Amino acid sequence: IEGAVKTIHEHAVQGHDQPLCIYLALRHPHPPYIVEDPWYSSIDPEQLPPRVTTPDWQHKPDILAGTHDQQGLKSWDEARWTDLRRTYYGMCARVDAQLGLLLDALKNTNQYSDSAVFFFSDHGDFTGDYGLVEKTQNTFEDCLAHVPFIVKPPASVTPAPRVSDALVELVDFPATVYDLIGH
Repeated sequence: IEGAVKTIHEHAVQGHDQPLCIYLALRHPHPPYIVEDPWYSSIDPEQLPPRVTTPDWQHKPDILAGTHDQQGLKSWDEARWTDLRRTYYGMCARVDAQLGLLLDALKNTNQYSDSAVFFFSDHGDFTGDYGLVEKTQNTFEDCLAHVPFIVKPPASVTPAPRVSDALVELVDFPATVYDLIGH
């Protein structure tokens, strides 16, 4: 993040007439689940969404039940699940703050309105739903597939601002970029 902020500032100072493209892949939120304060403490455990605790294994892919048996988490009490979820949500809050640093750098260097910003994730996390952590391959539970894809187009593009629950695939990303640059 610090390197990207520095690059944004250097690009502005050098007065480049060429566009700047930064692809920044962040590892978090991702196991191992660990986050420092103030992020952990910023998550109120009373505000966490309820955990899916009673899966109907007969109507779920076999891999979920098998993973549930293999992860060895059946003995966890609700307090331990809450701690894990606070940590994961704290990791998400830290990423949100880091995105804010990038957006602030664009604003502080007068590049924000000319910039297109894309924020996306590759997958979600069970974070205790179904008594599981992390993810499973080839399952499409809502907690894994319902992840953000945020597009902030340049000011020259008149968007139709909206929030949608539609599923988006990463294949939609290049198509969106091509549309924005007129190809």
